[in-house]
Amino acid sequence: MRPQVKRIVAWHPVLTDHQAYTYQELSRQSGLPVVVQVAKLQDETRRAQGWTDTRVTGVGRQLIPCDGFLNYGLRYLFSNRRQIHIFGSAFENWRMMIILWVASLLRVEFYIVSEPYSKVEFGYLGDGSSFSGRAKAFLRPVLYKIYSRVLCKGISGLFAISRVAIDQYKLSGIPAKKIFPFGYFVPSEPAGEENYSVSLVEERGSLNIVFIGSLIKIKGIPTLLAGVRRAAGSGASVRLDVYGPGDASQFDFDGDHVRYRGKIPFGKAQSYLTGYDILVLPSYYDGWGVVVNEALCAGVPVLCSDQVGARVLVETFGAGQVFPRGNEQALAEQLIALAANPAKLQAMKSACPAAADAIQPARAAAYMLQVLSAEPAARAAIPSPWYRTA
Repeated sequence: MRPQVKRIVAWHPVLTDHQAYTYQELSRQSGLPVVVQVAKLQDETRRAQGWTDTRVTGVGRQLIPCDGFLNYGLRYLFSNRRQIHIFGSAFENWRMMIILWVASLLRVEFYIVSEPYSKVEFGYLGDGSSFSGRAKAFLRPVLYKIYSRVLCKGISGLFAISRVAIDQYKLSGIPAKKIFPFGYFVPSEPAGEENYSVSLVEERGSLNIVFIGSLIKIKGIPTLLAGVRRAAGSGASVRLDVYGPGDASQFDFDGDHVRYRGKIPFGKAQSYLTGYDILVLPSYYDGWGVVVNEALCAGVPVLCSDQVGARVLVETFGAGQVFPRGNEQALAEQLIALAANPAKLQAMKSACPAAADAIQPARAAAYMLQVLSAEPAARAAIPSPWYRTA
């Protein structure tokens, strides 16, 4: 790291474990403190879905005041203008967008960590009005192009969450040499006595399928239920357990091939996953999908839709398969094939350890640190550990 850099400053609407573990490792590996400026300590929608405050203690957080936020941001940026600044999910909060614009005007060294924008009408975190959803889906491509045009000259780099984000930002005007393939990363949970799924997975002769996520439209649960029932109707021995917060009454969980198991305590997903054969994530849109990381860390391969950002992990490491969004027949055919071919399923399971090793926060921080430390002309040549091609 360059001698004049004394700290790394991150700016987030809210800090979650998805980013916090990587920042903790970034601080450890660089030897520099990472200070995270946040607009709020907790998001109420996420809290209602069972999220808790970040479990990471190795990074400092400072709450940006609501009153006088612009003056605060201006003074903080100016006093840290020689430091490295990283903006995560900046476009979801108008205060962060203004501070990001100010950073560009002050010509500080700044990077953005961003998911792709959604082209579907369903809400990211909940089911809002259909009119509002359609309006946002229509406006996002235009707004992101404006953001990119404004920032493209001043930005030092963009850590893109998924291949879709890479393509979107290239089309929006960010130079390809400034885009670095990235993701979200959480650590493997240490093996312990808590293995909740041992008593839950009852059908040892069946293909035991699991879904973990909020019970909202964007997660594609109707596709999942229909795909499982088609597979069962063809004679395949399959059983699905669904976990997650939300209104379970809006879905047909019949208790036969499909069962609703309730919510999982925050941070315990890996303990529940162990023992299942396959995780299915059929989202209509998922910027990343950290449950894919959690499944791979638990040794469980993944079937996911082609709109899940973390599909790159499935494809790169061969730890599962991808099916077209909303295509229940394609999902059913994959489930039927796996139920009939244990060797194919075992090959996917055997690929999970290598994937799990590659997606630890320490690996993510090492890649990020390489980019931050390199000369601008050399950054594009640094290979991402999770993408076959940049």
